[in-house]
Amino acid sequence: MAGGTLIDGRGGQPQADSAVVIRGQRIAEVGRNNGFDYGESTKAIDITGKYVLPGLIDIHVHYSDWMGQLFLSHGVTTVKDLGNDIDWISSVSNDIDCGNLHGPRILYVGNGLDAPPPDRNTHVGVTDGDTARRVVELLHSKGASAIKVREKLRPELLALIAEQSHKFGIPVTGHIKRTDAREAALAGIDGLEHLSGFVQAITDADRERRPGQDDRQVLIADLKAFSLIEWSAGEELVKLLVSRKVAIAPTMPIWWRMATSHRLDYASEDAEYAHDPVLAYIPDNIRALWASSTFYEIDDSLELDQVQLGYANMQRVVLTHHQFGGEVLAGSDTFFAIPGLNLHRELVLLREAGISPLEVISIATFKNAKFLGKESDLGTITTGKLADILVVDENPLDDISNIKSVRLVMKGGQIVDTSAGANYFVSRPKPKKSSCLEKIGYQV
Repeated sequence: MAGGTLIDGRGGQPQADSAVVIRGQRIAEVGRNNGFDYGESTKAIDITGKYVLPGLIDIHVHYSDWMGQLFLSHGVTTVKDLGNDIDWISSVSNDIDCGNLHGPRILYVGNGLDAPPPDRNTHVGVTDGDTARRVVELLHSKGASAIKVREKLRPELLALIAEQSHKFGIPVTGHIKRTDAREAALAGIDGLEHLSGFVQAITDADRERRPGQDDRQVLIADLKAFSLIEWSAGEELVKLLVSRKVAIAPTMPIWWRMATSHRLDYASEDAEYAHDPVLAYIPDNIRALWASSTFYEIDDSLELDQVQLGYANMQRVVLTHHQFGGEVLAGSDTFFAIPGLNLHRELVLLREAGISPLEVISIATFKNAKFLGKESDLGTITTGKLADILVVDENPLDDISNIKSVRLVMKGGQIVDTSAGANYFVSRPKPKKSSCLEKIGYQV
């Protein structure tokens, strides 16, 4: 492809009138358009006036089999799934890799590890070090790219899980609560999902779910707790996280949407998707959530004020972590949100936190790939990498929201169909129980 402005994901300045030569699945050469002799057999794709980026990587999704087409339609060529049953998600990932399903490349953690009793049927109750080590070994043997720990796990078991995971060369990430961010960093955790555990380390925020709280009430309580941060303590904790090389994934489009100035615009946009007849294959309950957006509404003005103060503090944490040299990652927490579009929103919110568009693009490509140890294949447009490429019509460096102006998506050297797809095939229903771990006697 030739003529576009190249933003290669490494954070350097864009290159106008670029050329990217692809052979098979990989990038063969990258340079200036006038520097190549393409040869008669080369198929040229003219993208003059467009902008060329690496395919986007969403580092936090909860994958369902209806999501694949929408991720690709929005330029997301790789996702990291968190918390599906290892047998199911590895099968879906393999089906996509083999070309039997249309969707992004799926990297996965498999079953989440927690203290018993597990809150979900895909979580594993870990009671001792031997069990922790064996579960990590099993998940790694089935292709897990990372290990995820959950809210009730204590620091001593987290340390053993981290030790075993690091022996296999894979990171540990966590949605934590009973163990706070300071304890987790000292225990060897590599990433904090949702910035979880942060407020527990420096305030008296709840470390356990209160009886009778539903998911929405728990979320609002967690957001309000960020309003209690005293900044000197917050800055010291950021310094510790950076010194221990702990990455943070704020996942703002789900967690903080109700506090942003975009909540009404996003609600309107969701409703358009909900009523699109081409998306009729998506489950009714999901489209009903898109149509209503009630999950993101706060009627109590005082409560909303607290959440918005918490949002301002969270933005400060994210920017400070980035400025101190820590890794900020881009994840959408897509579970019932619109796949791909929700990652675009994360990039907008990272920009509004104070990170430059060029750096935001690097986060959603190279930095995400590096965290997962996949930077030799993914995340940048450089010679030898897999040809995962996104071409957009408008300049995302002028306005990061321009990343939604998708013109072309390539995955592994193949141009993919980015139409919404009324006939998108949904194949594998999720299991009701976690089969592989249950069979060998773990507490599921």
